Amino acid sequence: MNTYTHRIGIDASRAFTANRTGTENYSYQIIKSVASLNKYQKIELFVRPTDSISTNFTQLPVNIQTIPYHTLWTQVGLAKRTWTDQLDLLFIPAHVIPFLKRPSLPVVVTVHDLRTEFLPQHSDWRQRIYLNQAIELIRARLAAHIIAVSESTKKDIVKLLGIAPNKITVVYEGVDRNRFNSKLKTRTTEIQKIMRKYSIDKPFLLFVGTVQPRKNIARLINAYAKLLKSGLEKEYELVIAGKKGWMSDDIYETPSVLNIHNQVHFLDYIDDADLPYLYAGAEVFVFPSLYEGFGLPVLEALSSGTKVLTSNNSSLPEVGGNVVTYVDAENIDDIAAGIKQSLASEFNFDLVNRHLQKFSWEKAGLDTTVVFDKILRK
Repeated sequence: MNTYTHRIGIDASRAFTANRTGTENYSYQIIKSVASLNKYQKIELFVRPTDSISTNFTQLPVNIQTIPYHTLWTQVGLAKRTWTDQLDLLFIPAHVIPFLKRPSLPVVVTVHDLRTEFLPQHSDWRQRIYLNQAIELIRARLAAHIIAVSESTKKDIVKLLGIAPNKITVVYEGVDRNRFNSKLKTRTTEIQKIMRKYSIDKPFLLFVGTVQPRKNIARLINAYAKLLKSGLEKEYELVIAGKKGWMSDDIYETPSVLNIHNQVHFLDYIDDADLPYLYAGAEVFVFPSLYEGFGLPVLEALSSGTKVLTSNNSSLPEVGGNVVTYVDAENIDDIAAGIKQSLASEFNFDLVNRHLQKFSWEKAGLDTTVVFDKILRK
């Protein structure tokens, strides 16, 4: 591949946080993939002073630039660097654009979702301030080009922000199939070890994600309670793996209210090394979210050889394709019926493998640089 004489700046402030989730994981993976292509003369990664840089990045052709700001990191610290550094393009993978950037500097920004527009009642107050429609509109208009992580998100941007479709390119996220793969299903000793570590005693249904209202966990628990009352062929536990989010107190109390607290396990954040085995050990991955810009856990579960139940809304039909069970996320009875259907279904490895070929970080990185090159040629 040719190396272009351009200097690319990347906001890496989300890539090296501890216990990465969602957009942080995207930042880490997409930056690694873009840098691994070795396509540009210089890539400057702008990080926070508290970031711990992965050894994977010290071996890549990047320069790590620490911006020594603990507050106003983006709007003052990063904004200053757009004036002092000779950048040809700035990439923002999971954050907002510095509003006072150098006007001539083109910016490519990834928009993951517009959750505060669709579910304002389920959004943290900081999100409603930092990612409200006015801020989203400024971000979209300041950008030379927008990357959307799904067709669903692109349609939302066009409809709600009035951005021209030709200013937006869809680049799907990837799934690490070396880390999440169906061969783990056969490693029963390791799976049982992980189950013991987290005190899981029976076959289990698994949810992975931050514990917050948007993830629809309260309805999931209610649907699970219905199944327990109606009787299943064998007993299953419900395992909810994810760190505590905003507006979550009622979610944690739901099992006790339904008198099923002994069958529901909240595990908090799971160690990175354990997560693939947890996916592989689950009978069904249950993810009836109310809204997702992408929904990477669906791909991680499928890649681990586990059946998936998810919602028929937002981007999830794109991610799940024709290899998952879909439910109405707002209908508890439908979620319960979907779980029962999933438990009785067979996992089609060939069909799933064909579906997963659309989602790789290598392809995402290459497609992202295609967007960069289009802007740099202007």
